[in-house]
Amino acid sequence: MDITSVAFAVTQIGATFSLAPFDTLLQPLIEETLAEQGKNRWRRGTLLIPGLLIWLVLALTLRRDLNYDQTLNWMVAGFRWLADVLPAQAKLVSDGAISHARVKLGVEVFRVLWTKLVASFQPLPADFHGLISVIFDGSTGTMPDTEANRATFGKPSARTGAAAFPQVRLMGLLAVAQRRLVDIAFAPYTGKGTGERALMRTLLARWACKGLLFLMDAGLYAFDVLWDITQKGGEVILKVPAHVKFKRTQRLPDGSWLAELTGKLLDPAVPPTPQGRRHWKTVTLTVRVMRIEIPGFRPFWLMTTLLDPAITAREIALHYHRRWDIEIAYDEIKTHQCVTLRGQAPTTFRSKLPDLVKQEIYALAITYNLVPTLISQAAEHSQDPTAISFLDALQHILEAAPLLTAAPSERREQKRQYLLTLLADCQIDRPRRPRLNPRVVRVKMSKWGRKTNAHKSEVRNMAEHLKIIDAGLDGVTA
Repeated sequence: MDITSVAFAVTQIGATFSLAPFDTLLQPLIEETLAEQGKNRWRRGTLLIPGLLIWLVLALTLRRDLNYDQTLNWMVAGFRWLADVLPAQAKLVSDGAISHARVKLGVEVFRVLWTKLVASFQPLPADFHGLISVIFDGSTGTMPDTEANRATFGKPSARTGAAAFPQVRLMGLLAVAQRRLVDIAFAPYTGKGTGERALMRTLLARWACKGLLFLMDAGLYAFDVLWDITQKGGEVILKVPAHVKFKRTQRLPDGSWLAELTGKLLDPAVPPTPQGRRHWKTVTLTVRVMRIEIPGFRPFWLMTTLLDPAITAREIALHYHRRWDIEIAYDEIKTHQCVTLRGQAPTTFRSKLPDLVKQEIYALAITYNLVPTLISQAAEHSQDPTAISFLDALQHILEAAPLLTAAPSERREQKRQYLLTLLADCQIDRPRRPRLNPRVVRVKMSKWGRKTNAHKSEVRNMAEHLKIIDAGLDGVTA
């Protein structure tokens, strides 16, 4: 091809651009979403047409270490080396053009694309006695300190008055078997109705809970949430907070107890008083509780709505340990996928406008899900996907993406299969599940001891060391 200008070259690339190796799954959803939103013909004749722009926003969440121009250059770098259609010029678009195009594209396109991607994972596979295990947990994300971001999201308080960066509060729902996020909600860090429990209720309202097993931390406990899940046919395993009281009624052979948990709910049958006061009703929920002991930790209570004695207390306690998978997912996203170069502001998001932050949240969730999807495909016939290193797999994907994108269609699938072979070889250096790390920190800024060379990961057989404590008959209140 005789290329006379950069503009002509990138226009030809942009007309059919899709970022491999994710295009097989995502490109049809992108085209469907743009058609539904009426933006499939928008900005025709320019480089930043909607299809390319969506891929660029997704790529920005994979290459947090690069700026806008460098990320666009990385995406099309394969055409420079394989197709000889781009000169050595880094700035492919004018300053501000990408931000302006992102604002015009909006948030809704990415929200719909996220919804379609999650729907493509259905049905979720069952992984515990015919139930589908899902995990709730919250996190936060930082962003550039601009006036608009501060006004929309707010800053957490700090010893000096306020934190350095505005933050957004996040709540995720992770499918354990697939290790993928299946729903997200977010809100400003400060303000009424923006806490983790409020976001959790937002997610619950969108799900039919029948057949789902929710693994929850003690900090997310709320009686109305437990009641809502059970009334919708779902099940729960959670760590019991210290302030929660329950009445033990019957000891089971495996050392667990049936118990009664009493709480108050708003009574929808009674209208509010003229002063606006609502009426409450007291209800009782039958649960199963067990006292757990793990060497090195204080004993704690687990509570579950799984009352079937065929599911033993030990099985329940060991399965609850999978709740840490969402902590691993957040670590993969914030520590590895969103890593920045030394000297850059280490914020989770890069956008300086609130709507673009929201756009970036959906884009980040989409790209995170795409990486475990490729890992699952690589491990489909031979191994457990959780035994493959996310970080190593991500590095191979980033290396391969520009070349796969520019490869001729007849060779692309061959190269994609080779990439899956490489991902299958990215074994973690030690098993994740029995791993035990000491509670220490690298910099002494908390109550934990300072990390030294003596603090190494240990191997612990959880099934061997975990004990169900016989709570005895002394009293009936935990």
